[in-house]
Amino acid sequence: VRMLWLAVFSVLAALALHKAFRRWKRVKHMDALSAALPEYESAYPLIGHIPQVGSNSEVILRTLPAMAAEERLKGRKMMKLWMMGDLVLVPLNGATLKDILDSSEHTVKGEDYDVLAPWLGNGLLLSKNEKWHSRRKLLTPMFHFSMLDGYLEAMNRNAMILVNVLQDSDGQRLDMYEKFKLCALDIICETAMGADLASQLNPDQPYVRAVSELAELANKLALNPIYWTRVGRWASGIQEKHDKAVEIAHGFTNTVIEARAASISRGEAETNKRAFLDLLLQKREEANLTLDDIREETDTFMFAGHDTTSTALGWMTWCLAHHPEIQERVYEEVKGVLGDSDYISKEDLGKMPYFERCFKETMRLFPPAPFATRCFQRDTVISDVMAPEGSTIWISPYLVHRNEEVYADPLTFNPDNFLPENVSTRHPYDYIPFSAGPRNCIGQKFAQYESKIVMAHLIRSFRMECRDMAFLDITPLSEVILRPKEGVHVVLHRRV
Repeated sequence: VRMLWLAVFSVLAALALHKAFRRWKRVKHMDALSAALPEYESAYPLIGHIPQVGSNSEVILRTLPAMAAEERLKGRKMMKLWMMGDLVLVPLNGATLKDILDSSEHTVKGEDYDVLAPWLGNGLLLSKNEKWHSRRKLLTPMFHFSMLDGYLEAMNRNAMILVNVLQDSDGQRLDMYEKFKLCALDIICETAMGADLASQLNPDQPYVRAVSELAELANKLALNPIYWTRVGRWASGIQEKHDKAVEIAHGFTNTVIEARAASISRGEAETNKRAFLDLLLQKREEANLTLDDIREETDTFMFAGHDTTSTALGWMTWCLAHHPEIQERVYEEVKGVLGDSDYISKEDLGKMPYFERCFKETMRLFPPAPFATRCFQRDTVISDVMAPEGSTIWISPYLVHRNEEVYADPLTFNPDNFLPENVSTRHPYDYIPFSAGPRNCIGQKFAQYESKIVMAHLIRSFRMECRDMAFLDITPLSEVILRPKEGVHVVLHRRV
């Protein structure tokens, strides 16, 4: 028995040493190729810069901006980090990001998105190379302006449901982030699937709980090394919890797909209320889509279409609640355009320039996705620095938007940052809340319309106030989205 254990140990030790040697050779190769860019301070053996960067979603948003400021003072446009044996390059301004974002080649996302794969499969968010190109081409027409017009009715109606739900909260302190999540979930469920989820009126239902749980578990799986192996996930019980939530989410989507397909075949679906799902079903034969393919894209819309929008609404509420003079100016503009109308059109939104600047400034300070990653498939020169094959680029709107060389007093909420004369002085990619280039957010116009419509209905009905926390005391968490750790607790006062 002892000899057997010794043999097993020897084999495992040999494999570990072989892997360590290959990683060491890879690190040396990458270091030599990227030698033109000095690394940020000295990396620790094996673990690299993890102690400086931090290993949780709260700390990283304190350390990285400070580290980026240090590098900018040294005249650098990019920061070089080692995370374990992985080379990570972090562009520090929009000009440096341009070649990456504009490239149709550098579109492969990093491994940190893999935690979403059991739920979202290989849909548009996670797919790569040829599959991504073909899916993007297929789906882009679904977000054309003419298609988006058909979704405004659902946005307005669900925004009014939110206002009605909040009528009894006059003078009460409540977490608006949770309210926005339910409203956004109802909107995306109706527009993506053609199904009435009604979660604002019935939040305690299996699909709503499953979607919320999957978003939360994705962050845990991505950030905690204990969960990076199946053994760790099974031993902690998190794998069983995750699999159950995936089963519920997939079951709901599959049921809706089958019912919607049957409804379309019988001619019962309303042609003026076409959902994304309807269009996918129409393209099924032409694009050779399986039911699994359709479910992947539908689940992707559900995830991306509610989490980012609810986050944007939460942060805008936080910004306006802490700046009452700006809030009142927005209210006067919204009231002046809408009057007593309960419907907000695309044309109405175009008549609210100050409201638009406040939205953009919110997205500058609190971009919905604080980080995105790309993995280089070949050696590439970026701003005179060699990015070796296999290295990772961290694209961070959070860092770029808080660049003190571009935005004076970057931590201050100042809508005038988006006056035309100020915008004209900046590089276009110094503001990228929805990324840019070929792999930008395909649903950004949808998200902007929804966020503005919901917020306009809310601010016309309520004055928002925050009494118990200073503006910059809230704790943003760098998860798949930029989530407020404490929620968004405000007091609502009904406007007469």
